[in-house]
Amino acid sequence: MPIVTVVDFMMEVQKEITVEKGTKLLKALIDHETEVVHECGGNAKCTTCRVTIHKGVPTKKTKAQHDRFEKKIKFGATQFDHPAVFLACQVSVEDDMTVSISETFNSVIHDSRGKDTEDGITPDPVWLDHEVPDWWGIKD
Repeated sequence: MPIVTVVDFMMEVQKEITVEKGTKLLKALIDHETEVVHECGGNAKCTTCRVTIHKGVPTKKTKAQHDRFEKKIKFGATQFDHPAVFLACQVSVEDDMTVSISETFNSVIHDSRGKDTEDGITPDPVWLDHEVPDWWGIKD
């Protein structure tokens, strides 16, 4: 079974989570009580569940994530223009991975962490190839 290692911005390990292969990353993070924000409930609409995958970057991404990121990039949100940045709600955990959560819960700015999420990826995924360049050292 894959292990998801959650690290903070200093790469300090916060939690190690063992999950069934194929588990939606957001579901695993919620079920194991991380501080991930997920305002839309995991439907690729709000981008609050954004993570950086430092190890185990997937070689596929959903069209829903791709389209959402393209809109954000078009309007100048360059943080979405990186091959290791994903929406946790659009990632199926297939192998070990190390992730950092981009937006963690803060009671000053968030009313709640978000709605519960379904077990499967929503909307129904249309998978696109995701090339992982070797220039950042994220390729296994």
